[in-house]
Amino acid sequence: HNITQRHKPTTMIEPAPKVNAARASAAKPQDPPAAASVEISERVQAERPPGVECVVAEPPADGGSFIRSRDGVIGCDRNKNDGKNNKLSLEALRSDHGGKLPFEAPAGIIIGPADKNSFQKLVKPFRIFNERAFVSYGEIRRYIAMVDTNLFVYAEKSDPTPLYTIPFSDLIASKEDPNRPDFYSHTVSPEANVGLPFSNKTKGCLDTVLLRDSSMKILYQIVFDRLETEEGIADIFVSAVDSKRERKR
Repeated sequence: HNITQRHKPTTMIEPAPKVNAARASAAKPQDPPAAASVEISERVQAERPPGVECVVAEPPADGGSFIRSRDGVIGCDRNKNDGKNNKLSLEALRSDHGGKLPFEAPAGIIIGPADKNSFQKLVKPFRIFNERAFVSYGEIRRYIAMVDTNLFVYAEKSDPTPLYTIPFSDLIASKEDPNRPDFYSHTVSPEANVGLPFSNKTKGCLDTVLLRDSSMKILYQIVFDRLETEEGIADIFVSAVDSKRERKR
């Protein structure tokens, strides 16, 4: 007998609908938010004390030093052009002294000795761990002019008045040995450290003169750059200081 085999119909699965790959739309460029404008405040002018031409740069009482802009104490009204302040310009000072001053040159000025903590003082005799304070020459650069037994310190050579004066009639000037710097002096624009730790040394083109009191305490550190002055500039300065001190006695 022929047996007819019936197959159950196969259920067909419909294919999934075709989906296109998602694409992110490009962000529209936007202008950056505008920064709020800042009003520049006017520079505060220091008032000139009555009867005072310019202040004297006194060493700090706490034994610390004045560097960077901390020595920029203005005791004269630098913006007031009344004829009186003009007498303190370099041109006027030269005119009052026969057209030439005993000494003038760009120089770095540091007032007072370097700060040293108790540990640094304790190990000082052993010459170890002599971590030295340092500053760049550009930060302390000024212009100095010698008038009698005073140094007039200007921020710039063209300024009408000095920032302050340094009387040196009772001070001792000595050129510092760069290989054996004073424990309390600053390293200026240190060279790359190729020796022992903390043996940073002042840049080779810089010469340092220390002005000390009778107890040999550093009151002022004067730094000259031979590249912008001349060879032997520190020795010339020391000789000028000694000459003026001798005449004052």
